[in-house]
Amino acid sequence: RGAVPLKAALETPRWHEGEVELPAVDVSAARAADGSTVLALVNLDPQRPARVATNLVGTARGRMLTAAQMDAHNSFAQPNALVPQPYAAGASGSPLTFELPPKSVLVVAIAAEQ
Repeated sequence: RGAVPLKAALETPRWHEGEVELPAVDVSAARAADGSTVLALVNLDPQRPARVATNLVGTARGRMLTAAQMDAHNSFAQPNALVPQPYAAGASGSPLTFELPPKSVLVVAIAAEQ
């Protein structure tokens, strides 16, 4: 809410399923009202993890959603079968790198170093 979309470029391998071909990793970026940069990263590949190296410096905090099975879902019997997990990344002075497991979604807010 109130965020300004940012341009983001990503070099990624392609993921293939039959005749469907998509980028293995997708990204959305925005500048939040508080000045932080928000990244949403999706690893579409159900078999291989992905490493996303950025030119951003700071501390990233957010949540990741992934599961062992592609069809994992919550139900009335198992309402917590699929739950977002806390995620943090960042090292002083180093560009941020994100490790994405197969079939995962990561959303983080990045606070720039002071």
